[in-house]
Amino acid sequence: MADKKEAKDAKGAKDGKDAAAEPAASSKKKGLIFGAGGVVAALALAFAASLMAVPKKEHVHHLEGPFVAKLSKDQIQANLARAGGKRYVAMLLQAEYYAYSEAYVQGRLGGGGGGGGHGGGAGAEDPLYLAMLKDALLTVAGTKTAEEITDTAMVDVFLEEVREAVDPVLFPVYIGDATTPYQPDKQSGLKVGEDHMRSTMRGLLHEHAIKLDGPGKTIALDGGSAVPFTERDRNLKLINPAGEYVYVDCTLVNPKFSGSVPVGVPGRVRRIFKDSLLVQ
Repeated sequence: MADKKEAKDAKGAKDGKDAAAEPAASSKKKGLIFGAGGVVAALALAFAASLMAVPKKEHVHHLEGPFVAKLSKDQIQANLARAGGKRYVAMLLQAEYYAYSEAYVQGRLGGGGGGGGHGGGAGAEDPLYLAMLKDALLTVAGTKTAEEITDTAMVDVFLEEVREAVDPVLFPVYIGDATTPYQPDKQSGLKVGEDHMRSTMRGLLHEHAIKLDGPGKTIALDGGSAVPFTERDRNLKLINPAGEYVYVDCTLVNPKFSGSVPVGVPGRVRRIFKDSLLVQ
């Protein structure tokens, strides 16, 4: 009987030790799980913090190209020099150009391919653009004889003069996010002035800026001297330190806006090609 009691007591003691060990093991296991979860959470937070610490890369505008497009949908005729109005040239020309968007020229011609960019969204050929293009081509062609246009040794001189005359017509000065030269910038309300085609500052749009202080009613070009303006200024001349100038219209300026607004041309004509050049 004593032997049985001792065996029973020994078994009870063993069972007690096992029962006491189970909660300890469970607690240790839970601690490991929570510890691992904490590490994962800490790593996730660290990763998120690293993403927030990386500055957002600013979009850099740059010219694309070269691209080629027709300057007009139809032929343009111009009288030639020293022919008494009896001889003329009928021309359909193409331009090789660089621009912030390939669709720019199509937008100017009414192709509507420009989307939200400069020159885009037009449903029809801009009549003012077409009028200025014809005027530029008639002016250049009117100084040339038939020989100067048909002679292969001299035609390149004619085409280069056309390029110089057409460049400011195809790529006039824009201000801000305007989709045509005559629209105001959405944020500032600033737009080009009535004599904008006489502007001598023809730097690229995203490389030059107008500093506008709406509350203080002052405005400056490229770090030049600030000049006062009013809401009645439709053709205010701004001069930069290099002596170049642009004309701006301040009639729609947002009086609360204060900051920099891009100003300049959205592309450049590099070369003119003959699509058809017929002298009569």
